[in-house]
Amino acid sequence: MDKNKILTWPPAVMLIAFVCAMLWGSAFPLLKIGFSILNIENNTGGKLFFAAYRFLSAGIILFLVLLLCKKQLILPAGKDYLTLLLLGLLQTTIQYFFFYIGISNTTSMKASIITGSGSLFLAVSSHLWLKDDRLSPVKITGLILGFIGIIIVNFNHKQFGLDFRLSGEGFIILTSLSSISALFIVKKISLRIYPPLLSAYQLTMGGIVLFGIACLFEKPSVIEFSTELVLLLLYLSAATATAFSLWYMLIKHNKLTSIAVYRFLIPVCGAFLSAAVLDSESFTWLSILSLALVSYGMITTSREKP
Repeated sequence: MDKNKILTWPPAVMLIAFVCAMLWGSAFPLLKIGFSILNIENNTGGKLFFAAYRFLSAGIILFLVLLLCKKQLILPAGKDYLTLLLLGLLQTTIQYFFFYIGISNTTSMKASIITGSGSLFLAVSSHLWLKDDRLSPVKITGLILGFIGIIIVNFNHKQFGLDFRLSGEGFIILTSLSSISALFIVKKISLRIYPPLLSAYQLTMGGIVLFGIACLFEKPSVIEFSTELVLLLLYLSAATATAFSLWYMLIKHNKLTSIAVYRFLIPVCGAFLSAAVLDSESFTWLSILSLALVSYGMITTSREKP
């Protein structure tokens, strides 16, 4: 079986998506640990610097790996640099700028549900804008099951409310829209640019701009490096580089309406890993039910015949 067929084979797609979800999900508890080490839980500028170092390091790691593999680092056309700058702004700079501010002004439950709804928006947008990527009853069922799973894993009646703040829920919506918009660029440009190279430029460019924005809030000295922090950043950077590269490979070879349901795995894996790593988090039967629903939604979608 060649590489292209493997990347469209449902069991392989689910496995790769699970690996991506675990890598991104591991960032949830580790970011909390990093913020605690630096004492920047309530410092937006400090969080933005932390994110900028994470993404810049991830981009550099990818460039070094590509260089060692003797891959071409020059983009096919000059206009591609502008396209990847836009991608970096959407997928890295804008997304995480609004996320760090928004998450400070809303509950984690509402943030997770809004972010999860981005998968629904991705699927509907793909159905409307891409002629060869249509929603079907099977895909809709899988998406609904996945979304219910997200609501269950994050449900907390104390955090549930209908209040809305632009700097809270509004910014989380902008975060989700920015990420989804970026995926359409990835879908188009990955047909002619190697996905890991695409990821390297996106992460590096987005990280540089994010660093500049962070300077408007704080001085770089807010981040005090230590051996513990460097090791943490190295893991987060390597995990980010790997996850984005694998995810973009899936996007290149699969329809966005099919990929959307796999995004629900990320917050679920984050909840499980947070419970395993952080003393303040714990496993509940709702977490198990959520994982079962998301998994069943993925399996349901994967069984659809092309």
